[in-house]
This record gives sequence, structure tokens and C-alpha cells, in this order.
Amino acid sequence: MREINLNGYIDDEVWFGDEITPDSLHEMLYGTGTDQRQSTFDSEDVHIRLNSYGGSCNAAVRMHDDLVAYPGRVNITISGTAASAATVLAMAADLLEMTPGSLFMIHDPIVAAIGNEADLTDAIKLLRACKDSIINVYEKRTMAGRDQIAEMMRDTTWMDAEAALAYGFIDRVATPNPASTVINCAVARDVAEKKVQLWIDRHKALSNAYRKKDQTKTVIPKENNADEQPEQQPVQMVADEGAQTAEAENAAPAQEAAEPEYSDRPADAGETTAPGNSPGADHPDEPESGTPIGQLRKRLALIMPSEAKNRR
Repeated sequence: MREINLNGYIDDEVWFGDEITPDSLHEMLYGTGTDQRQSTFDSEDVHIRLNSYGGSCNAAVRMHDDLVAYPGRVNITISGTAASAATVLAMAADLLEMTPGSLFMIHDPIVAAIGNEADLTDAIKLLRACKDSIINVYEKRTMAGRDQIAEMMRDTTWMDAEAALAYGFIDRVATPNPASTVINCAVARDVAEKKVQLWIDRHKALSNAYRKKDQTKTVIPKENNADEQPEQQPVQMVADEGAQTAEAENAAPAQEAAEPEYSDRPADAGETTAPGNSPGADHPDEPESGTPIGQLRKRLALIMPSEAKNRR
């Protein structure tokens, strides 16, 4: 019988270096694809020594199902603590035992949620579905009914080996090996509780970090991206609201009434100017004020295009 040691938090990925994952367990059970002992791995019985303070329910269910599907016999000895998600994994054992000083803990699933009323309602639905699925796993082994299991989970129930045996979560209390030099000492509950809380705190921090990262992505202006040029918006300069409205409604007449622009030149002293004419022979349309007639007509066309056209 092969020996497998599972010691650490249960998670889908390795974040801090002390996690056990579904992929790592699968490799322990079946070996790698290039392992020459593949055929032996597929059928050999295994004994798993488990010490875990819990973790991801999703990862624990995957590991549970992998153990159930394993063709060889699976014996699990809880040596230390099996808490939270670790108890789901343990339910896959053909023979499940606890050392006299070990602890077994079940509780309601926990999720970190943020958002509006609909988001939080969805989170509650997820928690209820997750709890029901965990009860389904417990119910196949324990002698307690669904209502009693649900109540024990709600109350966060810690059990020693004898209590876990009485409820039917385990099959037996492990008998110490007389030849062993290992001294079985009881696990302190306060230490175990801190270990459970540590995983919760870790993943709250990870969840917050990813949330802040996503929020940062959404608020970074596109113009600040060095790899992309900011989109140039057309600049519109309008003298007044009346001119803007007339230009929009009469674009074609305004364009038709536009005149070539002339450079400004002050009128000669002593000269008189008739309406609509300039005294200069070279610039017959230039008034003594120095403003070209073309510009005056253009402005008139923006405001009153039909009248300007008639004047021309």
C-alpha cells in the first residue's frame, strides 16, 4: 500500500506554497504521464495521512471525486486536523479514521461578496447551494439526518475523534502502533481555529487585490496608455448660439454666401466711403474701418443666410 501525505490548505492553485491542489493529488494517485510505474499506480491501494485546515470547497469536491474514482482502495487517517473543506475530501475514504488527539470541524461555507442587492442575493443563493452539496456528501456516511447536519454546520461544530465516531463521520478511532515512536498529542482547538481563520483572511486579501486591480483597469484613461495615441476630437469654435443654430440648419446657403477674405488695411485719411463700397481703387470692397466686406458678408451669412444671399 502506497503512502500519501496531504498536509496543507486545499485550493485550486498554489498561492503561498503550503497548498494541496486537485492536480497535485491526481499526480500522487496516478503519477505523471511519463512515469514507468503508471500501471502499478492505477491499481495499488493507498493510505493517505491527512492534516488540513480547509480551503476551497470547489477544490475539495474535485479531490473527493478523484479519490472516489480511484480503482484501488483508499484509506485515510486524520492525523492533526480535518476542518472545513478537508472534511469533504475525507468523506471519499473507503476507511476513514482519526487519531485520538485529532480534531474534526464542519461549518457553513463562506464567501467574500461585494456589490448591489442583486449581487448579494446571488451570493446567498450560491452559499445555500454549496451547503446543500456538502450535506449530500456528509449524508452518505454519517448517521445524522440532513436537518441535524445543517444545524451542526451552522453552529460550527468541532469534534474530537470520539464525537466524530459517535455521529458517524469516521469509521473508527486509530489504534496507536506500539512499535511507533510517535507520541499522539491532542491538537489545541484555539491553534486550529487560528489556522482556519488564516486561510479565510488570505483569500479575502487576494479577493480584494483582484477587485482593486480590476477597478484600476476601468478607471485608467485611454489617453494615458503610452502604446495608443489619444483620440483627437474635432474642435468647434462658435461665436454665439444663434450662429451655431443657423449654421446647422442652413449649411449649404452659408457655404454659397461665403466670400474670399482680404487682409485688413486701414482706409486712407480724408476719404469717404459709400455704403457697400471702398474708396480704394485696388480694393473696391474694403471699408474705411479696415474690415473686409467679405468677412462681414460671411458673418451675415452665418446669421441670416437667406438675406445675405439676396443682398448679393
